[in-house]
Amino acid sequence: MSRWFRSEPMEYISLIVNEDAAHDCLADLGKLGVIQFTDLNPDLTPFQRRYVSYVKRCDELERKLRFFAGECDRFNLDIASAGDVEEFINTSGATKEKQLLESLEVELEGYESQLKELNSYSEKLTVEYNEKVELQEVLEKARRFFMTDAPRLAYSELSTNREDRSEDLLGNDGGRDLDMRFSSITGVVSSEEKNRFE
Repeated sequence: MSRWFRSEPMEYISLIVNEDAAHDCLADLGKLGVIQFTDLNPDLTPFQRRYVSYVKRCDELERKLRFFAGECDRFNLDIASAGDVEEFINTSGATKEKQLLESLEVELEGYESQLKELNSYSEKLTVEYNEKVELQEVLEKARRFFMTDAPRLAYSELSTNREDRSEDLLGNDGGRDLDMRFSSITGVVSSEEKNRFE
């Protein structure tokens, strides 16, 4: 990396480069580390400049990388370092530099879509697992209830209602109504509805 000292001699020059060769020339000058650029259009906002589309693309790549880093932190995954920036710039060839942004966009887009799909599957599986655990708890509580308390309650109800039931099977429906009555209801109440039952 270049170092700037106030005592070093500097010259102010104007550099005119063809647009087709500008990228390669600036990349080589940047690797030398002996040049500093002056903004000739300081009044322009970043959105009025010609390279604003590249800045937006780089911002989008940075957002995706932050998303990946956040997901790795969420699952406590260690991220291995890929090296420093200067090593990456020096090892990338001239042909690769022109296609570097496009290849990174395609690669990170694929990884992001895969990770979002895996996250949606994980959330769906978590919800389904929690529902199954809730139903298992309901079945376990109901089994305990019907093994211990329900026979006693049913016997007491039958003994008190035996004299009220009609013995006529064809003419009176009163006995049928008593047989179809629900005495126990089991289920899971969502957390939003629990205040109604308290």
